[in-house]
Amino acid sequence: DLDPEAAQRAADRFGVPAFPSREALLDQVDIVDVCTPTFAHKEVVVAAARAGKHVLTEKPMSQTVDDCREMIRAADENGVRLFVAQVVRFFPEYATAKRLVEEGSIGDLGVIRLTRGGQNHGAGPREWFVEEYKSGGVVLDLMVHDFDYARWLAGDVERVFCQRHLGVDSDYALVTLRFRSGAIGHIEGSWAYPSGFRTGFDIAGDDGLLTFDTEKAVPLEVRLKETESTAKGVVVPSSPLFPEDSPYAREIRHFHDCLETGEEFLVTARDGMAAVQIANAARQSALTGKPVTLDPLGL
Repeated sequence: DLDPEAAQRAADRFGVPAFPSREALLDQVDIVDVCTPTFAHKEVVVAAARAGKHVLTEKPMSQTVDDCREMIRAADENGVRLFVAQVVRFFPEYATAKRLVEEGSIGDLGVIRLTRGGQNHGAGPREWFVEEYKSGGVVLDLMVHDFDYARWLAGDVERVFCQRHLGVDSDYALVTLRFRSGAIGHIEGSWAYPSGFRTGFDIAGDDGLLTFDTEKAVPLEVRLKETESTAKGVVVPSSPLFPEDSPYAREIRHFHDCLETGEEFLVTARDGMAAVQIANAARQSALTGKPVTLDPLGL
């Protein structure tokens, strides 16, 4: 912690040592989980990689694609693995929908509609969070979840268009994605939601529709043409409300297990970089009022 007394209070609470510097900490650990503000991700990830530590970094991976490339190179050059915490892939509703799409349950994928909204409490020590140039606002910090998920479903994005309202106390964006596969994505993000937090999706193929809304009693519905029963409720027992098996814990277990087994991460560093590329294209589109065509990503 920048405040040594705060660091010691946290250390005393959890029964762990407090370190006088990042370098001293890196000497004593095996892996690093980076939970700093977004604009500090690159610095910490590169330092950890050069110290020979495997790294899990929070989303968004960084502020720019160039920063992401530097982070990936640092990991590769130092023989460590880099995982980006795009946690939506670990939410059971979203993971189930991905599996159903892969199995062909709704036919060829056509349209993806995703929504995510809450309130932005950025006062006090989290003031950086409301500074658009530091956090990227709702587009980079919040919607990056859905950009990653949409790309997981439909593949690489070809073109991005964004309409955005960035106010003093609110930030709202509506982003349209054209995928190279031909699918279309409509992504809505808001920090102007009146209370609570809401997420949802409609994923349409030529044979069916998958829907999910956190405000519905039945969290996931599957409606297929092939059956007379066009709706089926899927009870999802796991939820962030149950921390003993939360998606966040599942994500970290996955990171650890892949380090032990050598298996590929569910989220690659390139996935994290691609989500940042989409988010920044959306921010550019919102400023210019024009669609942005994405170049293929390379290292």
